[in-house]
Amino acid sequence: MKKYKFSYDKEFDDLFVFNPNSKSKGSVELGELILDFNNKKEFVGLQIMNASKLIKELANKNENIDIIAILNNLKECRIETIQKNNMLMIKLFLISDIKEISYVLSVPSIIETSPSLVYA
Repeated sequence: MKKYKFSYDKEFDDLFVFNPNSKSKGSVELGELILDFNNKKEFVGLQIMNASKLIKELANKNENIDIIAILNNLKECRIETIQKNNMLMIKLFLISDIKEISYVLSVPSIIETSPSLVYA
C-alpha cells in the first residue's frame, strides 16, 4: 500500500489524491471521479468531485459518519490498487484524527483488447 499526498478543497468539496513520485500523462473521467495515469498506463492519482457526497454514498448506511469532518481533518491518504482483467480496484484509505475509513472503488480499465472488439 502506497502513501499518497492529498489536497482537499473545502469550498468545492473536491479531494485530490496523488502519487508524489509520478506524473500524470492522461486522465479518465467517470462521473464524479477523475483517474490519472502515467505514460505506462499505471494509476497515479484520483480526484473525487463532490467528495463528501460520494464518500457518504459509499459508506455503510448503518454507520453515522461525519464525512465532512473527516475530510477537513485528513492527516494521511493511502491507496492500494489491484489490476484484474479489465477492472482496476482502488482501495482508498482516508485517515484523520476522528476516524480511519476505507472504500473500494472498482472501475473499468481497458488494458487488454476486448474480445468483442476483435470482430468490430
